[in-house]
Amino acid sequence: MEKSKRMLLLVNPCSGKKAAQSVLLPIVDQLNKSGWRVEVRITQSRGDASKIASMAEGYFDRITAVGGDGTLNELISGVAGWNTLPDIGYIPLGTTNDFASTLGFPKDPVEAAKTAAEGEPFVCDIGRFGERYFAYIAAFGAFTDVAYSTDQQAKNIFGRLAYLFQGALELSSLQQGQHMKVVTEKETIEDDFIFGGVSNSLSIGGFKGLLTGDIYLDDGWLELLLVRQPKSMVQLHELVTALLSQQFTGANGIYFLKVRSAEFICDHPVAWTLDGEDGGERERVTVQCVPGAVSFSVGARDPELSLGDLTEPVTGA
Repeated sequence: MEKSKRMLLLVNPCSGKKAAQSVLLPIVDQLNKSGWRVEVRITQSRGDASKIASMAEGYFDRITAVGGDGTLNELISGVAGWNTLPDIGYIPLGTTNDFASTLGFPKDPVEAAKTAAEGEPFVCDIGRFGERYFAYIAAFGAFTDVAYSTDQQAKNIFGRLAYLFQGALELSSLQQGQHMKVVTEKETIEDDFIFGGVSNSLSIGGFKGLLTGDIYLDDGWLELLLVRQPKSMVQLHELVTALLSQQFTGANGIYFLKVRSAEFICDHPVAWTLDGEDGGERERVTVQCVPGAVSFSVGARDPELSLGDLTEPVTGA
């Protein structure tokens, strides 16, 4: 008889309005049916998943996160220091699940468990934020919580417009943007920014399509988006129009470029989020792409997410 493969199941009991409590047994049952011997660990506090994952190298064939983007972020942080390529499954139970949306994980937990057990491997990049890591985005500024607080029904009906409308409401309460210098391998940008983000995803805050173009999760590049502080209603109108039309020129207040690394320099501490979770405050931090750092067990992902699936390579220049 073939020896069963060992899976560590890291479960956040609070994700998705405590949905894990009702679906854990069907999830484990599906994993067993797919030939996995499962060890379940329930996280007790913030940071638990990272600590457990960091010590699991060599003991398990695959580690699977059951929770939201924050749980996945902790898992990524925990395995980033491994000497071997981490093999990861993901069963999304959070409220936003950006990375799951990008990779096409099923929304049904049992179907997602089947994908975690039987899916195809997809080796992709992650980001490094100082000494920490993230799966799909590090961001600062006014919009970092807008995408997560915007009503889901409004998102479904109005798409990007809902995000922009909620963001415009926040703008009315802003005094000024963050004056910051951003140094990349291509250029240095210095301005007052109301938003900055470095991402490796097609979905941000529950929206697909905010960023378009040649975005691949395994090309060794991250996408840098900076939004300048509008000084007038005219500039605000130009900014919104640019976001809707995806015309990012810098002259209209939006900078967008592919980077391998970006250093952010400010004269005071700035609050960041990593995968939608608290990333702490930094006056200076370097964000880098870590190519081919993890392998996800995925199902019917969009082939355009992978540079390796294309016949013509993209340089990222």
